Amino acid sequence: MEPSPSLPAAVDPVRAYLEWMGAGLARPAVFALHDEAVLGRDRQDALASDQYICIPEPTVSRRHARIRRRGASYFVEDLHSRNGTFVAGERLAPGAWHLLRDGDELVLASAPLVFHSLMLPEPGSAPTVIRRSVDATHFAPVVDTRNAGRSDLENTVHRLHAMAQVSIALGAVTDQATLVEKIMNLIFELFPAAERGFIMLRGDERDPPRPVAARRRDGAVEDPAHMRISHTIVDQVLVHKRAILSVDTLADRQFAGQASIVAQAILSVMCVPLILGEDVLGLIQVDTSSDPHAFQEADLEILSGVCAETAVALKNFQLYSDIKGLLDGFVCASVQAIEERDPVTAGHSFRVAGYAENLAMAIERADDPALRRAAFTPAQLREIRYAALLHDFGKVGVREHVLRKEKKLHHADMRLLEQRFRYARACLERHAWRSLAERHQREELSMTEFRRERERIEAGLAAESARLDEFFATIVRANEPSISHTAPPPELEAIRRHACPGADDPGFRLLSDDEFVALNIGKGCLTPDERRQIEAHVADSYSFLILIPWTRELAGVPAIAHGHHEKLDGSGYPMGLRGAEISLQTRILTISDIFDALTARDRPYKQALPVERALALIDEECRAGHLDGRLFEVFVASKAWEARGSA
Repeated sequence: MEPSPSLPAAVDPVRAYLEWMGAGLARPAVFALHDEAVLGRDRQDALASDQYICIPEPTVSRRHARIRRRGASYFVEDLHSRNGTFVAGERLAPGAWHLLRDGDELVLASAPLVFHSLMLPEPGSAPTVIRRSVDATHFAPVVDTRNAGRSDLENTVHRLHAMAQVSIALGAVTDQATLVEKIMNLIFELFPAAERGFIMLRGDERDPPRPVAARRRDGAVEDPAHMRISHTIVDQVLVHKRAILSVDTLADRQFAGQASIVAQAILSVMCVPLILGEDVLGLIQVDTSSDPHAFQEADLEILSGVCAETAVALKNFQLYSDIKGLLDGFVCASVQAIEERDPVTAGHSFRVAGYAENLAMAIERADDPALRRAAFTPAQLREIRYAALLHDFGKVGVREHVLRKEKKLHHADMRLLEQRFRYARACLERHAWRSLAERHQREELSMTEFRRERERIEAGLAAESARLDEFFATIVRANEPSISHTAPPPELEAIRRHACPGADDPGFRLLSDDEFVALNIGKGCLTPDERRQIEAHVADSYSFLILIPWTRELAGVPAIAHGHHEKLDGSGYPMGLRGAEISLQTRILTISDIFDALTARDRPYKQALPVERALALIDEECRAGHLDGRLFEVFVASKAWEARGSA
């Protein structure tokens, strides 16, 4: 089977050659290829010397294979050899012609060769410029060391080491900025002839790429916003998704007239896109202005390999960022939905998260050396923020009338009390006037006596009504919650013992035992049972949060949120932890939570305190051994309650 004709042959007959590293050879043997050549173990007298290539290996057949040129292409045919002919690891069928491409490995039995194609100019043509365009979407990096000499081998080992460093860097970094920095640090290790390198990335798939880093071999850092680039090269790489190697740009007809190339005197350049699937994420360009032959095809393959790995890392960062945004949005939406159950406290969790994050960041500037050593990483700060946002998540399970309770007695309970006092007045009047009617019927009072008795009854009813008014006013005052412990009015006991005559029963009390207990609350507005329900939200928060499959860097969120009502002296809840049993993150959350509870906008059950008064109350808690005084000093010094950057 004859190879199909291709382009017409060039005038110069030497268009390709083979390299072979034979046993005992110090340097690779080079065989020029013309129109046709037979490869075998022994010379063939019937063939001219330029038509036969001798490979003196015992595993090679006498007439092993044949290479023939048709137009600008070369083809190889296995001549029914005993041990076979292989191209790129695939054994050729005897008699079938196989197209050879530049860089193809050609193995005759155990003899490895490499096919190289030269593009030499015709007489009178322009100077030779080698520009290679590689389809970056199908790239697989190759490093060939078999045919290298000793110095080349050492250079290759050095590059392989640098490539390994790139792989390690790509696997270790977790953000784009660090990745770009590491790539720029290693790029001059990979390409000793490079004088400049820069990276361009897209902010969004619809945005054009913009320079994000540029550096020179001497360590000088260029401002990416003002660096000059060749848009001809960049656009060709991005639009066609192909890597470009131009050995001598000033002699290259396509690039020689470009002002940016001329101005920068770029002589040799490699530009490779960062591609993953169909997405072009950006590009990396390496160039030099001192050597027109600084980069070879092997360099392009190495840079393409770096770009392939970088593209994967960048895509992973993008996906990681998307996941972070999704989680953050879900957390914020969940918190807002929960807080809308109680509009009075809306925004509490978001404010606490801001205070906690500010305090956590201020630790690295603390006067206390122990606190400075405990400075948090960005991942730990994010963990604290999520714990602060979700610290009241368990309130979703608290009954709404308890969650939104404004006074010691619920609104419905006060309405019931009002009706009971009206009923008491009605009963008093009914009994008084009924007794007057019965006496008049019994004694037939004169008009003067009747009038005198009526005036006495009206005076008694007025006095009793005033007494009831005083009782009710006492109840209204006692119903107001207090921020600190306050003794209940002593009159409550008299009101509880006071009995009023009923319409048809012997009597009833104005104040029930449950109402008396609620009005005797010394601090806040919750009864012991209601407080247990509220306090249960801490355990419920933990129960909810441990069901979420947190990543390793966020694994502490449930525990941090769980302890935000613990006190250093063990008087907190739900577990009564003491001292070192409470993490630093939780102590930060506790101070932030208390500060917002004191300074938040006016609520029906309390008025907002000025910052100075709130800080004084927290300081008292610190002195009492309930809160961490060192952290509170940092909280005050950094003014963590203010917007970041305004302190």
